[in-house]
Amino acid sequence: MLVARLRALARRAAAVAPPVLAGSDLSLDVAGRVCRRAGARVELTPREFAVLELLARRAGQAVSKTDLLYHAWPDEAVDPNLVEAHVSALRKKVDAAFHRKSLQTVRGIGYRLVDDRERD
Repeated sequence: MLVARLRALARRAAAVAPPVLAGSDLSLDVAGRVCRRAGARVELTPREFAVLELLARRAGQAVSKTDLLYHAWPDEAVDPNLVEAHVSALRKKVDAAFHRKSLQTVRGIGYRLVDDRERD
């Protein structure tokens, strides 16, 4: 029952979120399900998009693997290693392809999306 209420709250919060999530040179058009980095379109699977969307909504904050699982696989019992596999794929598509490191691992917690240009 608690999980259902949390999911309902998350859906309501998502409804008032901006249709385009942007940070640095990365943007996600949530309604159109389009990801762009440095103006170039990045093809993502629906699960990859869901993982990146939650990280973008909470940019700069550590997001647990559990939260990512609930967001990308809401009604399925799946192995937490799937999150690692999808983050790895995202790093190749969104970071490595553009020589960036914006998807960070937060040891013992999960992941966070940062503007990696701030360190320059």
